[in-house]
Amino acid sequence: MTAKRKVFAAAAAIHLALAALFAPHIPLEAHLPPALDRVIAYYGAFSGVHAHFDFFAPQVSTEARLELRVHDADGAVRVVRLRTPDREVNNRIASMLTQFGVASERDALMRAWGDYALRLYPDAVAAEPRVEVLVLPTLAEAAAGARPRWAELARAKILRSAPGGS
Repeated sequence: MTAKRKVFAAAAAIHLALAALFAPHIPLEAHLPPALDRVIAYYGAFSGVHAHFDFFAPQVSTEARLELRVHDADGAVRVVRLRTPDREVNNRIASMLTQFGVASERDALMRAWGDYALRLYPDAVAAEPRVEVLVLPTLAEAAAGARPRWAELARAKILRSAPGGS
């Protein structure tokens, strides 16, 4: 075996060993020496090896989305989706939707989203944040022709409290 192949084989073995160590849902980071944890974290940022492979877990939540319906005084309604071309911003929006899973945070998030829409559209009289989740059919339902669908999880109506402000 050439030196180049030995280096490649060693690198692959180290990568697979790290992936196997982090595959279970055990927070190994707390038990590693800080210097080793920093090296693994740096490598993991590029490779995802320390991600615990949560995407294989059956308890991973379904996809959610936020829609803001903005109501004007004349009765017109415009629909605003919180999506941006910036991946990091979209990750933060997704993080808020994950936080929405905590029951004690839902009212505050709905209020914040409604207030945001009212600040975005100063002429609006009300905002209606809606959270929807993607409902995936079971394998049997999919085999029978069922398709994924969006289902409303929550809705709130936030009224403007004073002209020009929320």
